[in-house]
Amino acid sequence: MSIKITPLIKFLSTPTEVGAWRPEQWQQLIEQSYYTGMLARVYAMLIKRQLFCHVPNEMKWHFESANKVFIAHRDDAVREVEKINNTLGMVGITPVYLKGSAYLLEKLTCSEGRLFSDIDVFVKKEELKAAEEILGWNGWQVKSLDEHDQKYYRDWMHELPPMVNTKTGMTLDLHHHLLPIVSRVSFNSDKLLEIDTENKHSTNTLCNEDKVLHSIIHLLLDGEFNHGFRDIHDIYLMLIEFQQRDDDFQMRLCQRAEALNVSFLLYYSLRLQQAFFSFQVDAFVMKNLESGLPSKTIANRIVNAFTTVLNPDLKVRQNSKYKWASLCLFVRSHWLKMPINILLPHLTYKAFAGVFKKKDEATISL
Repeated sequence: MSIKITPLIKFLSTPTEVGAWRPEQWQQLIEQSYYTGMLARVYAMLIKRQLFCHVPNEMKWHFESANKVFIAHRDDAVREVEKINNTLGMVGITPVYLKGSAYLLEKLTCSEGRLFSDIDVFVKKEELKAAEEILGWNGWQVKSLDEHDQKYYRDWMHELPPMVNTKTGMTLDLHHHLLPIVSRVSFNSDKLLEIDTENKHSTNTLCNEDKVLHSIIHLLLDGEFNHGFRDIHDIYLMLIEFQQRDDDFQMRLCQRAEALNVSFLLYYSLRLQQAFFSFQVDAFVMKNLESGLPSKTIANRIVNAFTTVLNPDLKVRQNSKYKWASLCLFVRSHWLKMPINILLPHLTYKAFAGVFKKKDEATISL
């Protein structure tokens, strides 16, 4: 499996080579970093490795501006976490933070320069009603949704409808599972709390294995890939960081994936790490994951589709192969998330709702 090595992929894999770059390579790096939402991360890597001096002077402002946005966002997120902790603490709920907010609280390498659109929080299902009520009383309001979308979240999904802090404007996603309730892929969410960890902020996050697996689940089952390349790099950075702390991390990760019934997703993710960043996967781990695949041929096709869709090259995203791969992965994600008796009515409703929404918008604009 071969992919086109873009300036962004090359920089993330071998950043020290930028000393010999031409201005057009820097321009492509900036464009791809903007598109993938990774400009502040690239800046952080340049600064940490003392490579910012190689950036052409007329282009430095792009990176510096992105970093200012990141710093403001980071500070806002930390304050929001404190408010959430205080609010849920009123009813004795200790939330577990997920994804971007967890990376930030743990001060992981992948949090450097990383923006995130909402704060993801996990609570026990039996705590969900109390959590929603106390948050609602303290300024977090559920976004206005029609009856179908309310049912979508509350009866089928793993989270409540998004809640917005009316004072700060930040969005909170309140989870009670990492996978939709009706998903074909499932595990007991109580297992996630068996080995969660407390960090320096006295807030809880998932254990390291589950942090990686949750990021993989979100990326490979979501069906939308706006931040897909950033997410696959998040996973790469976590793998590197956790391996440095624990030589047996890959084996532990494989065992945890088996326990949670998501080994096939870990397999796809590790293949993608090999393709994009030449990540070294333990041979025994890969062999063990391959043995559980129903079809190596289908697995190869799925991995190829992901490499096409996740590639940060803007030209790749304009061709028919990209559009076809995106459609296939979108259909696949919904097939895994919902049984057919729920999926077909849901897609039919959304299709008709989209048509009428466009008609209404056209009428308003006249």
